[in-house]
Amino acid sequence: MCGIFCAIGQNNDVSCHLHSALEELLHNRGPDVQDKLIVDNVLLAGNVLWQQGAAPQKQPLVENDLVLLFNGDLYNLDEKKLESEADSAWLIKELNKCNMNEDEQLLALLRQLEGPYCLILYNRREKALYFCRDALGRNSLIIERHPNNCLKLMSTSCPVLEHMATAALELPPLGLYKLRLAQLNECCLYPWQPLNEQTQQQLSTLETAMEWSMRLGQTIAPSWLLDKSLQVSSYDLYTLAAGDIPLELLHERLLGNEAVQQALSKLDELLQRSVAARVLHTAPVCRLCSGSGSGRCLHAKICILFSGGIDCSILAVLADRYVPPSEPIELINVAFERVAGAADQSWSVPDRQTSLQSLLELQRLCPQRSWQLLQVNVSREQLQQQLAAHIRQLIYPLRTVLDESLGSAFWFAAAAADSTARVALLGSGADELFGGYTRHRNAWRRAGPSAAARELALRQELEMDWQRIPARNLARDDRIIADCGKTARAPFIEEHLAQFVRSLAPQQRCCYALPEGVGDKLLLRLYGHRLGLRDATLLKKRAIQFGSRIADKKQQATQISEYLRFDSLQPNGVQ
Repeated sequence: MCGIFCAIGQNNDVSCHLHSALEELLHNRGPDVQDKLIVDNVLLAGNVLWQQGAAPQKQPLVENDLVLLFNGDLYNLDEKKLESEADSAWLIKELNKCNMNEDEQLLALLRQLEGPYCLILYNRREKALYFCRDALGRNSLIIERHPNNCLKLMSTSCPVLEHMATAALELPPLGLYKLRLAQLNECCLYPWQPLNEQTQQQLSTLETAMEWSMRLGQTIAPSWLLDKSLQVSSYDLYTLAAGDIPLELLHERLLGNEAVQQALSKLDELLQRSVAARVLHTAPVCRLCSGSGSGRCLHAKICILFSGGIDCSILAVLADRYVPPSEPIELINVAFERVAGAADQSWSVPDRQTSLQSLLELQRLCPQRSWQLLQVNVSREQLQQQLAAHIRQLIYPLRTVLDESLGSAFWFAAAAADSTARVALLGSGADELFGGYTRHRNAWRRAGPSAAARELALRQELEMDWQRIPARNLARDDRIIADCGKTARAPFIEEHLAQFVRSLAPQQRCCYALPEGVGDKLLLRLYGHRLGLRDATLLKKRAIQFGSRIADKKQQATQISEYLRFDSLQPNGVQ
């Protein structure tokens, strides 16, 4: 993971650039090596956390007329790139093979890339800046417009009064943006896929905030994004689960169905491949040993943010297959002190209880592995202190109570004092793909008794959740976790896995005729059962803000948080 920064000034003025507080946040994301470059009136700065290649690769990279900042991982280059070569070094060589007088070859290269990334590319000859987030929006890139006609792009922001932005947003991951330095009020977008009503609204918001005149270029259209053909035989979980039978027998019945078996086998193939890539592509030493010069490190390099639920328990079982047997795997669980006056002040919050329960399952299934359960206990005083002094900067420009709760919970987990890991595996995306939220069940119920109406309502709800996950979760979680010197990796949010699961009908993923903890994410629960998990497959979905006790259900999740207002930094009322 890296912290990248770009500022474009006017008339050779980049004085709006990089203040010390922001420099520190970017350094937290990339503590291993840093560099800066000013070319024309563009300042580019890179802060690198070593994850791939034989050694840390300094950024920005310069080759001929191109200057590149890259933050992320590319997972489909095994036969194209040497293992000792960093992704960014490989990418700039490929970019230099493109004819940069036209953009078609650049788009063709992006069409082939897979993995979570953001990039900023400056073409010195054409004086043109290109920038994008990957099509699934997994990594953070914030865009800001400042009063002195300065434009900034950065992995994370740090609003302070003397450097206030007129507008600040998470860049919508709609495609590749192109700006010419001579025309900063005009922007061209090459979209990943044809825009729909929701993405058109995101583009309109960006256009207004940045005071741009937008032009749409050709669609990039990666094959995995547009091809949604069904790859397994049809089946209906409602039909297969009909009748009042004990749960164990229900699982056996469903697992004995040939079409369900076929879907689970495909899921297994794709999820194993995704976990393997995210576990194996990391540096050979942990965070503590990275500067020691030691050639051998047996500390944990992989951690899992661990509530004990089905999503993270599956990731733990699969990670065990690819982490060297001599290395431990960290399971990080966070608990918050109850608000003042509550009767129970113990740390035995719901997620702590289920983490201990699921740890026993992992020890049973993977007895040779050293599982390190790191129990992070956070007082209300610690929470308020860190939120006011630091975490609020990382959540910016998001502002809701929900962002405050989730961001704080992830930060304290990722910052666990005894953790040596460089990579944090997250279960993000499982609920959106497999139907894990209560609102999915409610959409199904409200649609009435018609099976067709219920399927349509649920499909629309699932699609809406999937489309908005970059803005609701992914960029924020990336900023939060990277601040602790870790790379957040979400194996469920992988191109081909997402393509496959989204090709399944809702009734092939979940079954709301069954109770909570059984029918929601049913296909994923069956997969967990096939891996050998039992207790974890029956746990109800519990949001981290309630499972960790950082929040209570009386709070309005969508309200503006008092900690996140930054009202003095939003003179034009930009939210």
